[in-house]
Amino acid sequence: MSKRRLPLEQTLLGFLMQEPMHGYDMHQQVEAELGQVWYMGISNIYGALKRLEQSDQVESTLVPQEGRPPRKVYQITPAGEQSFMDWLRQPVPVIREMRVEFPTKLYFFRALDLQGVDDLITAQEAVCREHVERLEHKAAQCAPHDINQLVFDFRRRQIEAIIDWLPTCGEEI
Repeated sequence: MSKRRLPLEQTLLGFLMQEPMHGYDMHQQVEAELGQVWYMGISNIYGALKRLEQSDQVESTLVPQEGRPPRKVYQITPAGEQSFMDWLRQPVPVIREMRVEFPTKLYFFRALDLQGVDDLITAQEAVCREHVERLEHKAAQCAPHDINQLVFDFRRRQIEAIIDWLPTCGEEI
């Protein structure tokens, strides 16, 4: 199974949906807007922008600056817009990534004034309920007093807390 990466590229595309900007501006905006959600190092941002440019999801232009090297300003392409919107509307499949990815999606629904957040929340609840069912099935297969029962119970309760939290997201956004 390949390791799923957090959506750094998608997050940067979301900021570029608002306006063209250079990497340092994006870093500043990530810190200001999503700093409580996650940390993105400036080198990670520039690496992600390079990958996005190589995949034709962003384009860049050099903008001259007086007395300094030109700045590379990035703009999202139609392919980047499509990629971003596809990601935005999909629920987070891996529960441990909910803490970072789901609030990021909610942020962009609000920041870009997009419709469909209720559909995302409904889909996310369904994904969470599927995880709960799988955990309950695994727990039922454990021997009595097996430590794994406690582990499955802990994880189930975490997911149930997410399910309880999801309606609040819809009310807030």
